[in-house]
Amino acid sequence: MGRRRGRGLPARQSASLRRREREPVAREPARDPRGRLRAGARLGIRGGERGGRPAGLHAAANHHPGALISIATQTTSPLPSTVDVVVVGAGTAGSVVAGRLLERGDRSVLVVESGPDYGAHGSSGWPADLLDATTLPLSHDWGYSGPGDSGRLLTFDRARVIGGCSTHNGCSQSVGWVGDYDAWAAAGLTGWSAAEFRRHLNAASERMRVTRYSDDQVQPLQRAFIAASVAAGLPRRDDLDDLDGAAGVDVAPVNIVDGQRWNAAFAYLDPVRASPRATVSALTTVSRVLVEAGRVTGVEVIRDGQVHRVGCGLVVLSAGVYGTPEVLLRSGIGDSEELRSHGVDVISHLPGVGRNLHDHPTVSLEFDASAELVGLLESFRATTGWLPEEQSVAKASSSVASGPFDLHLYPWVEPRADSPHGWAVVLPAALLTPRSRGSVQLDRSDPMAASTPDHRHLSDPHDVVALSDGLDLLAGLAADPSLAPLLGRRLNPQRPNEG
Repeated sequence: MGRRRGRGLPARQSASLRRREREPVAREPARDPRGRLRAGARLGIRGGERGGRPAGLHAAANHHPGALISIATQTTSPLPSTVDVVVVGAGTAGSVVAGRLLERGDRSVLVVESGPDYGAHGSSGWPADLLDATTLPLSHDWGYSGPGDSGRLLTFDRARVIGGCSTHNGCSQSVGWVGDYDAWAAAGLTGWSAAEFRRHLNAASERMRVTRYSDDQVQPLQRAFIAASVAAGLPRRDDLDDLDGAAGVDVAPVNIVDGQRWNAAFAYLDPVRASPRATVSALTTVSRVLVEAGRVTGVEVIRDGQVHRVGCGLVVLSAGVYGTPEVLLRSGIGDSEELRSHGVDVISHLPGVGRNLHDHPTVSLEFDASAELVGLLESFRATTGWLPEEQSVAKASSSVASGPFDLHLYPWVEPRADSPHGWAVVLPAALLTPRSRGSVQLDRSDPMAASTPDHRHLSDPHDVVALSDGLDLLAGLAADPSLAPLLGRRLNPQRPNEG
Protein backbone atom coordinates (compact mmCIF):
# COMPACT_ATOMS: atom_id res chain seq x y z
CA MET A 1 0.00 0.00 0.00
CA GLY A 2 1.58 3.27 -0.87
CA ARG A 3 2.80 5.46 -3.64
CA ARG A 4 4.35 2.75 -5.74
CA ARG A 5 3.44 1.70 -9.23
CA GLY A 6 1.18 -1.27 -9.80
CA ARG A 7 2.49 -3.56 -12.53
CA GLY A 8 5.60 -5.63 -12.25
CA LEU A 9 5.56 -5.94 -8.46
CA PRO A 10 8.94 -7.17 -7.21
CA ALA A 11 9.01 -10.81 -6.22
CA ARG A 12 11.49 -10.16 -3.44
CA GLN A 13 9.55 -7.50 -1.64
CA SER A 14 6.29 -7.48 0.22
CA ALA A 15 3.96 -8.16 -2.63
CA SER A 16 0.75 -6.52 -1.58
CA LEU A 17 2.01 -3.86 0.79
CA ARG A 18 3.40 -1.40 -1.68
CA ARG A 19 3.99 2.25 -1.22
CA ARG A 20 2.62 4.74 -3.67
CA GLU A 21 5.19 7.36 -2.85
CA ARG A 22 6.27 10.61 -4.25
CA GLU A 23 9.08 8.79 -6.01
CA PRO A 24 10.96 8.39 -9.26
CA VAL A 25 10.09 11.94 -10.35
CA ALA A 26 12.94 13.02 -12.60
CA ARG A 27 13.70 16.51 -11.38
CA GLU A 28 16.23 18.34 -9.27
CA PRO A 29 15.65 17.18 -5.68
CA ALA A 30 16.81 20.52 -4.25
CA ARG A 31 13.82 22.18 -5.85
CA ASP A 32 11.28 20.24 -3.84
CA PRO A 33 12.62 18.02 -1.06
CA ARG A 34 9.19 16.41 -0.67
CA GLY A 35 9.16 15.24 -4.28
CA ARG A 36 12.19 13.02 -4.41
CA LEU A 37 12.91 10.12 -6.63
CA ARG A 38 12.25 6.97 -4.74
CA ALA A 39 13.34 3.44 -5.22
CA GLY A 40 10.83 0.76 -4.40
CA ALA A 41 12.97 -1.11 -6.82
CA ARG A 42 13.46 -4.73 -7.59
CA LEU A 43 16.68 -6.56 -6.94
CA GLY A 44 17.37 -9.93 -8.50
CA ILE A 45 20.14 -12.09 -7.03
CA ARG A 46 19.50 -15.19 -9.10
CA GLY A 47 20.47 -14.38 -12.66
CA GLY A 48 24.05 -15.03 -13.63
CA GLU A 49 25.02 -16.61 -10.34
CA ARG A 50 27.74 -19.17 -9.93
CA GLY A 51 28.39 -21.03 -6.75
CA GLY A 52 25.76 -21.46 -4.07
CA ARG A 53 23.95 -19.37 -1.54
CA PRO A 54 24.87 -20.35 2.03
CA ALA A 55 22.27 -22.57 3.64
CA GLY A 56 19.96 -20.91 6.11
CA LEU A 57 19.84 -17.56 4.31
CA HIS A 58 16.68 -16.18 2.75
CA ALA A 59 16.31 -12.79 1.08
CA ALA A 60 12.85 -11.38 1.64
CA ALA A 61 13.85 -8.17 0.19
CA ASN A 62 19.32 -2.97 8.16
CA HIS A 63 21.16 -1.08 6.45
CA HIS A 64 24.62 0.36 6.83
CA PRO A 65 25.58 1.29 10.40
CA GLY A 66 26.72 4.77 9.45
CA ALA A 67 24.80 8.04 9.72
CA LEU A 68 22.28 6.95 12.33
CA ILE A 69 19.26 9.20 12.63
CA SER A 70 19.43 11.51 15.62
CA ILE A 71 16.77 9.93 17.81
CA ALA A 72 16.48 9.89 21.57
CA THR A 73 17.73 6.66 23.12
CA GLN A 74 14.93 4.16 23.53
CA THR A 75 14.47 1.31 25.92
CA THR A 76 14.85 -1.82 23.82
CA SER A 77 14.72 -5.53 24.56
CA PRO A 78 17.92 -7.30 25.64
CA LEU A 79 19.61 -9.15 22.81
CA PRO A 80 19.34 -12.93 23.12
CA SER A 81 22.45 -15.00 22.50
CA THR A 82 20.60 -17.45 20.25
CA VAL A 83 17.20 -17.67 18.58
CA ASP A 84 15.61 -19.84 15.94
CA VAL A 85 15.12 -17.07 13.35
CA VAL A 86 16.56 -13.58 12.89
CA VAL A 87 14.53 -11.21 10.69
CA VAL A 88 16.79 -8.40 9.48
CA GLY A 89 14.75 -5.25 8.99
CA ALA A 90 11.26 -4.60 10.36
CA GLY A 91 9.99 -2.64 7.39
CA THR A 92 7.01 -3.47 5.23
CA ALA A 93 8.21 -6.96 4.30
CA GLY A 94 10.01 -7.75 7.57
CA SER A 95 6.98 -6.93 9.68
CA VAL A 96 4.90 -9.36 7.64
CA VAL A 97 7.51 -12.12 7.77
CA ALA A 98 8.12 -11.80 11.51
CA GLY A 99 4.44 -11.59 12.34
CA ARG A 100 3.50 -14.61 10.28
CA LEU A 101 6.41 -16.70 11.64
CA LEU A 102 5.32 -15.98 15.20
CA GLU A 103 1.66 -16.64 14.46
CA ARG A 104 2.14 -19.92 12.64
CA GLY A 105 4.95 -21.70 14.44
CA ASP A 106 6.74 -22.31 17.70
CA ARG A 107 10.09 -20.77 16.77
CA SER A 108 11.70 -17.89 18.60
CA VAL A 109 12.17 -14.80 16.43
CA LEU A 110 14.49 -11.82 16.81
CA VAL A 111 13.46 -8.80 14.74
CA VAL A 112 16.37 -6.41 14.17
CA GLU A 113 15.45 -2.85 13.13
CA SER A 114 17.99 -0.11 12.49
CA GLY A 115 15.46 2.64 13.14
CA PRO A 116 13.35 3.37 16.22
CA ASP A 117 10.38 1.36 17.46
CA TYR A 118 7.60 3.57 18.76
CA GLY A 119 5.54 0.66 20.03
CA ALA A 120 2.11 -0.67 19.20
CA HIS A 121 -0.65 1.35 17.60
CA GLY A 122 -2.09 3.73 20.16
CA SER A 123 1.23 4.21 21.92
CA SER A 124 1.85 7.84 22.80
CA GLY A 125 5.36 7.80 21.33
CA TRP A 126 4.42 7.66 17.65
CA PRO A 127 5.38 10.92 15.88
CA ALA A 128 2.38 12.75 14.48
CA ASP A 129 3.88 13.05 11.01
CA LEU A 130 4.19 9.28 10.64
CA LEU A 131 0.54 8.83 11.53
CA ASP A 132 -0.86 11.67 9.42
CA ALA A 133 -2.15 10.02 6.25
CA THR A 134 -2.53 13.30 4.35
CA THR A 135 1.20 14.00 3.97
CA LEU A 136 4.43 12.20 3.06
CA PRO A 137 6.98 12.85 5.82
CA LEU A 138 10.74 12.43 5.47
CA SER A 139 11.66 12.71 9.15
CA HIS A 140 12.91 9.11 9.24
CA ASP A 141 14.58 8.93 5.85
CA TRP A 142 17.77 6.94 5.25
CA GLY A 143 19.20 9.58 2.94
CA TYR A 144 20.13 7.41 -0.03
CA SER A 145 21.18 9.15 -3.22
CA GLY A 146 22.69 8.19 -6.54
CA PRO A 147 23.57 9.45 -10.00
CA GLY A 148 20.95 10.60 -12.48
CA ASP A 149 21.33 11.76 -16.04
CA SER A 150 23.05 15.04 -16.96
CA GLY A 151 25.15 14.87 -13.80
CA ARG A 152 22.21 15.29 -11.44
CA LEU A 153 22.07 13.72 -8.00
CA LEU A 154 18.84 11.85 -7.33
CA THR A 155 17.49 11.05 -3.89
CA PHE A 156 15.80 7.76 -3.01
CA ASP A 157 13.56 7.99 0.03
CA ARG A 158 13.54 4.95 2.32
CA ALA A 159 12.05 5.02 5.82
CA ARG A 160 14.25 4.02 8.76
CA VAL A 161 11.72 3.07 11.43
CA ILE A 162 9.65 0.10 12.55
CA GLY A 163 7.14 -0.52 9.77
CA GLY A 164 9.54 0.83 7.15
CA CYS A 165 8.19 2.67 4.15
CA SER A 166 4.62 1.83 5.11
CA THR A 167 5.02 4.47 7.85
CA HIS A 168 5.55 7.41 5.49
CA ASN A 169 3.77 6.55 2.28
CA GLY A 170 0.63 7.64 0.46
CA CYS A 171 -1.39 4.66 1.77
CA SER A 172 -2.88 3.54 -1.54
CA GLN A 173 -3.13 -0.12 -2.46
CA SER A 174 -1.73 -0.74 -5.91
CA VAL A 175 -1.70 -4.18 -7.49
CA GLY A 176 -0.27 -5.59 -10.67
CA TRP A 177 -1.77 -7.29 -13.69
CA VAL A 178 -2.66 -10.98 -13.75
CA GLY A 179 -0.34 -11.64 -16.70
CA ASP A 180 2.73 -10.47 -14.80
CA TYR A 181 2.19 -12.88 -11.94
CA ASP A 182 1.46 -15.79 -14.25
CA ALA A 183 4.65 -15.00 -16.18
CA TRP A 184 6.62 -15.24 -12.94
CA ALA A 185 5.10 -18.64 -12.24
CA ALA A 186 5.84 -19.80 -15.79
CA ALA A 187 9.46 -18.74 -15.30
CA GLY A 188 9.74 -21.02 -12.28
CA LEU A 189 8.80 -18.73 -9.39
CA THR A 190 6.70 -21.20 -7.46
CA GLY A 191 3.74 -19.81 -5.55
CA TRP A 192 3.48 -16.51 -7.43
CA SER A 193 0.83 -17.24 -10.05
CA ALA A 194 -2.12 -14.87 -10.06
CA ALA A 195 -4.42 -17.56 -8.66
CA GLU A 196 -2.05 -18.26 -5.77
CA PHE A 197 -1.25 -14.63 -5.12
CA ARG A 198 -4.87 -13.48 -5.13
CA ARG A 199 -5.75 -15.08 -1.81
CA HIS A 200 -2.67 -13.58 -0.16
CA LEU A 201 -3.58 -10.17 -1.55
CA ASN A 202 -7.07 -10.49 -0.12
CA ALA A 203 -5.68 -11.50 3.27
CA ALA A 204 -3.19 -8.62 3.26
CA SER A 205 -5.91 -6.15 2.31
CA GLU A 206 -7.91 -7.27 5.32
CA ARG A 207 -4.94 -7.02 7.68
CA MET A 208 -4.00 -3.61 6.30
CA ARG A 209 -7.62 -2.48 6.76
CA VAL A 210 -7.95 -1.32 3.18
CA THR A 211 -11.02 0.81 2.52
CA ARG A 212 -12.37 3.07 -0.21
CA TYR A 213 -13.05 6.77 -0.19
CA SER A 214 -16.67 7.83 -0.39
CA ASP A 215 -17.54 10.37 -3.08
CA ASP A 216 -17.71 13.24 -0.59
CA GLN A 217 -14.14 12.45 0.55
CA VAL A 218 -12.61 13.01 -2.90
CA GLN A 219 -10.97 16.42 -3.12
CA PRO A 220 -11.46 18.83 -6.06
CA LEU A 221 -8.25 18.22 -8.02
CA GLN A 222 -8.80 14.46 -7.93
CA ARG A 223 -12.38 14.83 -9.16
CA ALA A 224 -11.21 17.02 -12.04
CA PHE A 225 -8.45 14.56 -12.96
CA ILE A 226 -10.92 11.67 -13.07
CA ALA A 227 -13.29 13.69 -15.25
CA ALA A 228 -10.46 14.63 -17.64
CA SER A 229 -9.32 11.00 -17.84
CA VAL A 230 -12.82 9.79 -18.68
CA ALA A 231 -13.09 12.49 -21.36
CA ALA A 232 -9.79 11.20 -22.80
CA GLY A 233 -11.25 7.71 -23.18
CA LEU A 234 -10.21 5.98 -19.96
CA PRO A 235 -13.27 4.26 -18.47
CA ARG A 236 -14.23 4.89 -14.86
CA ARG A 237 -13.53 1.67 -12.96
CA ASP A 238 -13.97 0.50 -9.41
CA ASP A 239 -11.54 -2.41 -9.78
CA LEU A 240 -8.13 -0.80 -9.32
CA ASP A 241 -7.29 -3.56 -6.81
CA ASP A 242 -8.44 -6.33 -9.16
CA LEU A 243 -5.66 -8.37 -10.77
CA ASP A 244 -7.85 -8.80 -13.85
CA GLY A 245 -8.48 -5.06 -14.14
CA ALA A 246 -7.69 -3.24 -17.37
CA ALA A 247 -6.93 0.38 -18.21
CA GLY A 248 -9.16 2.88 -16.44
CA VAL A 249 -9.33 5.52 -13.72
CA ASP A 250 -10.76 5.77 -10.23
CA VAL A 251 -9.96 6.65 -6.64
CA ALA A 252 -7.43 4.20 -5.21
CA PRO A 253 -8.23 1.99 -2.20
CA VAL A 254 -6.28 3.04 0.89
CA ASN A 255 -5.00 1.71 4.22
CA ILE A 256 -6.12 4.67 6.31
CA VAL A 257 -7.93 4.28 9.63
CA ASP A 258 -9.57 7.34 11.18
CA GLY A 259 -7.26 9.60 9.19
CA GLN A 260 -4.13 7.73 10.30
CA ARG A 261 -1.65 5.73 8.25
CA TRP A 262 -2.14 2.05 9.10
CA ASN A 263 1.37 0.66 8.68
CA ALA A 264 2.63 -2.91 8.35
CA ALA A 265 3.97 -3.00 11.91
CA PHE A 266 0.51 -2.18 13.26
CA ALA A 267 -1.03 -4.88 11.08
CA TYR A 268 1.48 -7.70 11.57
CA LEU A 269 3.78 -7.04 14.54
CA ASP A 270 1.29 -5.66 17.04
CA PRO A 271 -0.64 -8.95 17.36
CA VAL A 272 2.55 -10.85 18.31
CA ARG A 273 4.48 -8.29 20.38
CA ALA A 274 3.46 -9.96 23.64
CA SER A 275 4.62 -13.41 22.54
CA PRO A 276 7.41 -14.83 24.75
CA ARG A 277 9.07 -16.02 21.52
CA ALA A 278 9.29 -12.50 20.07
CA THR A 279 12.13 -10.02 20.56
CA VAL A 280 12.24 -6.66 18.77
CA SER A 281 15.60 -4.91 18.90
CA ALA A 282 15.34 -1.35 17.57
CA LEU A 283 18.19 1.07 16.86
CA THR A 284 20.20 -2.03 15.99
CA THR A 285 22.02 -2.49 12.70
CA VAL A 286 23.12 -5.78 11.17
CA SER A 287 26.66 -5.45 9.87
CA ARG A 288 26.89 -8.95 8.40
CA VAL A 289 25.62 -12.49 8.53
CA LEU A 290 27.91 -15.13 10.00
CA VAL A 291 28.75 -18.16 7.88
CA GLU A 292 30.55 -21.33 8.91
CA ALA A 293 31.21 -24.24 6.55
CA GLY A 294 28.77 -22.88 4.00
CA ARG A 295 25.92 -22.41 6.45
CA VAL A 296 24.61 -19.23 8.05
CA THR A 297 24.98 -19.49 11.82
CA GLY A 298 23.92 -16.04 12.99
CA VAL A 299 24.31 -12.29 12.60
CA GLU A 300 26.69 -9.63 13.79
CA VAL A 301 24.90 -6.47 14.93
CA ILE A 302 25.81 -3.03 16.22
CA ARG A 303 23.77 -1.54 19.05
CA ASP A 304 24.71 1.39 21.26
CA GLY A 305 28.10 1.39 19.55
CA GLN A 306 28.82 -2.17 20.67
CA VAL A 307 29.24 -5.23 18.45
CA HIS A 308 27.14 -8.28 19.36
CA ARG A 309 26.71 -11.71 17.83
CA VAL A 310 23.46 -13.65 17.84
CA GLY A 311 23.34 -17.28 16.79
CA CYS A 312 20.40 -18.71 14.86
CA GLY A 313 19.31 -21.41 12.48
CA LEU A 314 17.77 -19.12 9.88
CA VAL A 315 18.28 -15.51 8.78
CA VAL A 316 15.62 -13.69 6.76
CA LEU A 317 16.98 -10.62 4.98
CA SER A 318 14.14 -8.11 4.63
CA ALA A 319 16.40 -5.07 4.72
CA GLY A 320 15.08 -3.42 1.59
CA VAL A 321 16.28 -3.21 -1.97
CA TYR A 322 19.46 -1.37 -0.93
CA GLY A 323 20.03 -2.76 2.55
CA THR A 324 19.73 -6.44 1.66
CA PRO A 325 22.58 -6.43 -0.90
CA GLU A 326 24.64 -4.25 1.45
CA VAL A 327 24.41 -6.91 4.16
CA LEU A 328 25.16 -9.71 1.71
CA LEU A 329 28.17 -7.95 0.22
CA ARG A 330 29.61 -7.05 3.62
CA SER A 331 29.18 -10.71 4.56
CA GLY A 332 31.33 -11.88 1.66
CA ILE A 333 28.43 -12.99 -0.53
CA GLY A 334 28.58 -11.44 -3.99
CA ASP A 335 30.92 -10.91 -6.90
CA SER A 336 34.33 -12.13 -5.74
CA GLU A 337 36.30 -9.47 -7.61
CA GLU A 338 34.20 -6.65 -6.16
CA LEU A 339 34.44 -8.09 -2.66
CA ARG A 340 38.22 -8.40 -2.81
CA SER A 341 38.48 -4.79 -3.97
CA HIS A 342 36.92 -3.82 -0.63
CA GLY A 343 39.06 -6.20 1.39
CA VAL A 344 36.07 -8.44 2.15
CA ASP A 345 36.76 -12.16 2.43
CA VAL A 346 34.79 -14.11 -0.18
CA ILE A 347 32.33 -16.58 1.32
CA SER A 348 30.27 -17.28 -1.78
CA HIS A 349 30.79 -16.03 -5.34
CA LEU A 350 27.33 -14.82 -6.38
CA PRO A 351 27.81 -12.10 -9.00
CA GLY A 352 24.06 -11.44 -9.15
CA VAL A 353 24.03 -9.82 -5.71
CA GLY A 354 23.40 -6.10 -6.12
CA ARG A 355 22.65 -6.43 -9.83
CA ASN A 356 19.41 -6.34 -11.84
CA LEU A 357 18.16 -3.32 -9.89
CA HIS A 358 15.06 -1.86 -11.46
CA ASP A 359 12.63 0.80 -10.47
CA HIS A 360 9.45 2.42 -11.72
CA PRO A 361 10.79 5.70 -13.13
CA THR A 362 8.44 8.65 -13.20
CA VAL A 363 8.28 11.88 -15.16
CA SER A 364 5.89 14.70 -14.39
CA LEU A 365 4.28 17.94 -15.45
CA GLU A 366 4.20 20.52 -12.65
CA PHE A 367 2.06 23.60 -12.32
CA ASP A 368 1.25 26.34 -9.87
CA ALA A 369 -2.21 25.77 -8.46
CA SER A 370 -4.66 28.33 -9.81
CA ALA A 371 -6.52 30.67 -7.49
CA GLU A 372 -9.68 28.74 -8.35
CA LEU A 373 -8.16 25.44 -7.22
CA VAL A 374 -6.79 26.88 -3.99
CA GLY A 375 -10.22 28.24 -3.16
CA LEU A 376 -11.78 24.84 -3.81
CA LEU A 377 -9.15 23.09 -1.69
CA GLU A 378 -9.62 25.47 1.21
CA SER A 379 -13.38 25.04 1.04
CA PHE A 380 -12.99 21.25 0.93
CA ARG A 381 -10.72 21.23 3.97
CA ALA A 382 -13.04 23.55 5.89
CA THR A 383 -15.98 21.26 5.15
CA THR A 384 -14.37 17.85 5.66
CA GLY A 385 -11.63 18.63 8.19
CA TRP A 386 -8.84 17.14 6.09
CA LEU A 387 -7.14 17.43 2.71
CA PRO A 388 -5.51 14.32 1.23
CA GLU A 389 -2.86 15.29 -1.30
CA GLU A 390 -3.23 12.23 -3.54
CA GLN A 391 -6.20 9.94 -4.16
CA SER A 392 -6.81 8.91 -7.77
CA VAL A 393 -4.88 6.80 -10.24
CA ALA A 394 -5.29 6.14 -13.94
CA LYS A 395 -4.02 2.94 -15.52
CA ALA A 396 -2.98 3.80 -19.06
CA SER A 397 -1.16 2.22 -21.98
CA SER A 398 1.87 3.46 -23.89
CA SER A 399 2.64 2.59 -27.51
CA VAL A 400 5.07 -0.11 -26.34
CA ALA A 401 2.88 -1.72 -23.68
CA SER A 402 2.96 -5.52 -23.51
CA GLY A 403 -0.20 -5.75 -21.41
CA PRO A 404 -3.45 -3.84 -20.91
CA PHE A 405 -1.59 -1.01 -19.15
CA ASP A 406 1.99 -0.05 -18.41
CA LEU A 407 1.62 3.47 -16.98
CA HIS A 408 0.17 4.89 -13.81
CA LEU A 409 -0.92 8.53 -13.78
CA TYR A 410 -1.54 9.74 -10.22
CA PRO A 411 -1.93 13.48 -9.55
CA TRP A 412 -1.29 15.23 -6.29
CA VAL A 413 -1.28 18.70 -4.77
CA GLU A 414 1.42 19.88 -2.40
CA PRO A 415 2.27 23.03 -0.46
CA ARG A 416 5.00 25.01 -2.21
CA ALA A 417 6.23 28.30 -0.81
CA ASP A 418 7.40 29.73 -4.13
CA SER A 419 4.00 29.29 -5.81
CA PRO A 420 1.77 32.40 -5.91
CA HIS A 421 -1.05 30.77 -3.97
CA GLY A 422 1.11 28.44 -1.86
CA TRP A 423 0.18 25.22 -3.68
CA ALA A 424 1.48 23.28 -6.67
CA VAL A 425 -0.01 20.49 -8.78
CA VAL A 426 2.07 17.52 -9.92
CA LEU A 427 0.86 15.28 -12.75
CA PRO A 428 3.19 12.25 -12.89
CA ALA A 429 3.40 9.26 -15.21
CA ALA A 430 5.17 6.18 -13.85
CA LEU A 431 6.41 3.32 -16.01
CA LEU A 432 5.44 -0.02 -14.50
CA THR A 433 7.45 -2.33 -16.77
CA PRO A 434 10.88 -0.73 -17.21
CA ARG A 435 13.68 -2.52 -19.00
CA SER A 436 16.52 -0.39 -17.66
CA ARG A 437 18.68 -2.13 -15.07
CA GLY A 438 21.08 -0.79 -12.47
CA SER A 439 23.10 -1.94 -9.48
CA VAL A 440 23.89 -1.48 -5.81
CA GLN A 441 27.56 -1.54 -4.85
CA LEU A 442 29.51 -0.94 -1.68
CA ASP A 443 31.30 2.36 -1.32
CA ARG A 444 34.79 2.06 -2.75
CA SER A 445 36.48 3.91 0.10
CA ASP A 446 34.41 2.60 3.01
CA PRO A 447 32.49 -0.65 2.56
CA MET A 448 30.64 -0.03 5.85
CA ALA A 449 29.17 3.25 4.57
CA ALA A 450 25.94 3.64 2.63
CA SER A 451 25.83 2.17 -0.84
CA THR A 452 25.33 4.39 -3.86
CA PRO A 453 22.48 2.97 -5.95
CA ASP A 454 22.88 3.49 -9.69
CA HIS A 455 19.50 2.80 -11.27
CA ARG A 456 20.55 3.75 -14.80
CA HIS A 457 17.04 5.07 -15.40
CA LEU A 458 16.11 5.42 -19.09
CA SER A 459 19.19 3.50 -20.22
CA ASP A 460 16.89 1.30 -22.32
CA PRO A 461 15.17 3.09 -25.26
CA HIS A 462 11.91 1.28 -24.49
CA ASP A 463 11.56 3.24 -21.27
CA VAL A 464 12.17 6.55 -23.02
CA VAL A 465 9.38 5.87 -25.51
CA ALA A 466 6.93 4.74 -22.83
CA LEU A 467 7.51 7.74 -20.59
CA SER A 468 7.38 10.13 -23.54
CA ASP A 469 3.95 8.69 -24.29
CA GLY A 470 3.06 9.24 -20.66
CA LEU A 471 3.96 12.92 -20.93
CA ASP A 472 1.78 13.23 -24.02
CA LEU A 473 -1.14 11.73 -22.11
CA LEU A 474 -0.58 14.14 -19.23
CA ALA A 475 -0.40 17.14 -21.56
CA GLY A 476 -3.75 16.16 -23.03
CA LEU A 477 -5.32 15.81 -19.59
CA ALA A 478 -3.90 19.16 -18.47
CA ALA A 479 -5.61 20.84 -21.42
CA ASP A 480 -9.01 19.29 -20.72
CA PRO A 481 -11.73 21.77 -19.67
CA SER A 482 -12.28 19.86 -16.43
CA LEU A 483 -8.67 20.24 -15.31
CA ALA A 484 -7.19 23.24 -17.13
CA PRO A 485 -8.87 25.95 -14.97
CA LEU A 486 -7.26 24.44 -11.87
CA LEU A 487 -3.73 24.71 -13.26
CA GLY A 488 -1.64 27.86 -13.24
CA ARG A 489 1.84 28.53 -14.60
CA ARG A 490 3.82 25.55 -15.88
CA LEU A 491 6.79 25.00 -13.55
CA ASN A 492 9.00 22.58 -15.46
CA PRO A 493 10.24 23.14 -19.02
CA GLN A 494 8.17 22.19 -22.02
CA ARG A 495 9.53 19.65 -24.48
CA PRO A 496 10.33 20.85 -28.01
CA ASN A 497 7.25 19.11 -29.45
CA GLU A 498 4.84 20.63 -26.92
CA GLY A 499 2.72 23.59 -27.87
